[in-house]
Amino acid sequence: MHKRHLWLLAALAALSGHALAEEEPSVPPSSDGPPLKGTLDAIPASDVYDLLNRSETTFSALYYGRDRQEKQPGNSNAGDIRVNALNLGLNFKSGYAWNTLGFDAAAHASLRLNRGIGFSEVLYHDYNDASDPAEGGGGKDKSDAVLSQAALKFRQHPDGQGFSARAGYTPIGIGVLGTSGGLQSHAYRGFEGKYKLGDFELGYGWADQFRNEWDNRFRDMTNSWEQGRTNGSHPGKIRYVDSIGLRYAPDGAFVDIGFGEGKDYRRTAQIAGSYSWKLAGGDTLTGVAYYFQGKDLAPLGLPNSQQAWHASASLSYASGGLTLMAALGKSRNPDGGEVNFRLTPYGNSDNRNFIQTWGQDDDFVWDGSRVAKLGASYDFSKRGLPGLSVGVSGNYATGLKNPGAPDSKARELDLSASYTVQSGPLKGAGIGVYPAWYRSGDFYGKKDRNDVKVIASYSRTF
Repeated sequence: MHKRHLWLLAALAALSGHALAEEEPSVPPSSDGPPLKGTLDAIPASDVYDLLNRSETTFSALYYGRDRQEKQPGNSNAGDIRVNALNLGLNFKSGYAWNTLGFDAAAHASLRLNRGIGFSEVLYHDYNDASDPAEGGGGKDKSDAVLSQAALKFRQHPDGQGFSARAGYTPIGIGVLGTSGGLQSHAYRGFEGKYKLGDFELGYGWADQFRNEWDNRFRDMTNSWEQGRTNGSHPGKIRYVDSIGLRYAPDGAFVDIGFGEGKDYRRTAQIAGSYSWKLAGGDTLTGVAYYFQGKDLAPLGLPNSQQAWHASASLSYASGGLTLMAALGKSRNPDGGEVNFRLTPYGNSDNRNFIQTWGQDDDFVWDGSRVAKLGASYDFSKRGLPGLSVGVSGNYATGLKNPGAPDSKARELDLSASYTVQSGPLKGAGIGVYPAWYRSGDFYGKKDRNDVKVIASYSRTF
């Protein structure tokens, strides 16, 4: 860990000592009376100090282990990943002064536990350090620490209705613009604003910088997947990304619509919807449908880009602890390769997709692909084993466009087993094991893989 980052964790740790253990109610208690205009001393102290005495700090510890073996020409390890990492995080969320103003901050340290292979996407990656070729080339994963979020927040009403906003170094999730991550959340330099009226919500998000989990600073977004981090790389700058979104979410259903643009690089649009039917005996049937389209723009994107699109839908049946699902999907990208759901290239921003046919090792959105997915999971709570669940799913795709060769097929099998502690001092601690097998034959885009992940986590909120 770099010494220059230690004070960030220490400062947040000290701040957490002032946070109370009580939870913030949905509607804070009213004050004794309205303050007198122009007199600061007349403002009830409880309103001012709610900023801290209704705050909370969450400490998290996550272990991530992965061993991925990919078939490569000459039996090289160019596609392999081997990583053992520990992520320690502090996430501070303030209360609201005068029920309207607050701030959030987060920091985390990503620690490499031993020598690994490949690009893990959960550790800081130095693209220009090839000091150990045995690690797979293309750079080196390292330990580091970072202040990952720092944002001001505003809300018009404590119940979430009306206008709310966040600005600073913050996650954004509106329309087609989203925030994902592995062990800790990614973030943007930007803002998001939402207006909620009953079950309707209209939002807008804007950002000009982004930090992903394998970086230790916020950077300008570019038209190159590595953000200009390799020696000699001088990509074009995407000045900003923005998105507008509309969401209608009554009980048991939602419709979500989004439009967005990466300035002079790409425009996208999407719509997703879901509805749940209550069946006899407490069973439920849930349907989800999703459609996305996107096109690159000149001068930063492809000059003659064609429209790419993806459509998928699923149906899930839940009875007791058992859930069964089936899904179909189709993708088209006339410019070749995978459909890009971002407003930038990979690594420069995140998306907010609702893909129903993804797998652990592949999203199954290659040009021309037609994919079917079947899955089942079981929660053992009603069998006297609360916290234990298992799952299995399989994907089968045809029609993958293979330049200069016949279309390819791909298939994947995913398994999962997880357990969460239900009581005692380790309540909430969990561990999961996620094996996967992917086979694509002679497909150019992705080779055969054997993969297994182990993820253990514990968090405590003060």
